[in-house]
Amino acid sequence: MFVDITQIPLEGLDLHFRGGEDFLDPSGERVHLLRPVEATLHFCRTPIGVWVRGQISSDLQLHCSRCFELFALPVCEGFEMRYRDPLGESVEEEHELGRDELDVSFLDGAKINVPGLVRENLLLALPVQPLCHEGCQGLCPRCGINRNGGTCLCSPASIDPRWRKLESLL
Repeated sequence: MFVDITQIPLEGLDLHFRGGEDFLDPSGERVHLLRPVEATLHFCRTPIGVWVRGQISSDLQLHCSRCFELFALPVCEGFEMRYRDPLGESVEEEHELGRDELDVSFLDGAKINVPGLVRENLLLALPVQPLCHEGCQGLCPRCGINRNGGTCLCSPASIDPRWRKLESLL
């Protein structure tokens, strides 16, 4: 699904997008959709390009980064994106991006890829280290038991004698 920017009326264009199971992660190994990805998008033309405001929602199933248990993560995230025409050759080769230029993409042709836009913003909404809950204790590094569901019988790790002096700082 593409939006032709020449067809966006002056009052803007509202669009509803729904992405299925293979939309986000075709392999299904990292992220599993519990509910299809839904997005409402508003496209508005500006003198230098296109401004997009959207809202994405879905329920995802992820692996906890500490205990590797599956858990559900509801996602409801708003975003804004600006597309602009390519800069001409008159622009210097290198310049530092300003705060207002961080959410800008350059148009490559006259069409905007809607699934790509939604996928990118949904992936940006995912946590870097997903946790099943804030107090997750993870796995025991010795026996591998999930510390959230059982008690580990491993003895506390012995401290390397070379680091013993630093123990007093704790």
